[in-house]
Amino acid sequence: MTERFAFPASQALAEDFEAVIQAFAHGIPREPQSARVVALAQRYADEIVDALILALVRGSAPDSHAPGVLDKVASLIKGTVHALIRQVVGKLSNKELASVADYVRHRRSRIEVDGVLRDHISFDLEPQDAFFLRSTWSKAAQGEGDLAEMTRAMTLFGELAIDAFYVDSAKALSMGFIARNMFNVGHVAISKGAKTAISHLVPNMKARELQYFGAYFLGMLKTSS
Repeated sequence: MTERFAFPASQALAEDFEAVIQAFAHGIPREPQSARVVALAQRYADEIVDALILALVRGSAPDSHAPGVLDKVASLIKGTVHALIRQVVGKLSNKELASVADYVRHRRSRIEVDGVLRDHISFDLEPQDAFFLRSTWSKAAQGEGDLAEMTRAMTLFGELAIDAFYVDSAKALSMGFIARNMFNVGHVAISKGAKTAISHLVPNMKARELQYFGAYFLGMLKTSS
């Protein structure tokens, strides 16, 4: 059994996935692909941020400071990643971009929803991590959550998501010393921003917010044989 965290990709992103995969399906294409890959990478980053951060604003209490915290983190991540994509990915040759198609193929999961296969953005979870996250989010969703446990769970989840969506994407790129340093600086900034947001936000959640967070993230845990 494989435990996976996954959420649906938009139709536009699904089309971007397919376009990049097909462009490199038969080797290195002749036509430059950097603009296509940049567009895909930026949309991919935006949808991850929207799904994992901004969507949570809907579950915030009217007097909560959560929306402000989430907006700041989302802006930090989107700004950092978009700049890196433009400066690094936009300058790569088709040969250097070929590994990106492999990364996209690996990150894209096709999961049946209402009888239809839909593209999802996903990453696999180690059994012990999946068990802890499922247990914590399930209790929270049932109104039995614990703020300290949720803080630990969201800290772990943040580390896993950043590793899967940021660090692994960087590994898929052929980068020189300067570009690699840029990605490392971005990694530090994003990790710090995420940890700061979690440490300020989760311990101060109201009961309704905690329940919403638990149900929201629990719904994105998938098990497949």
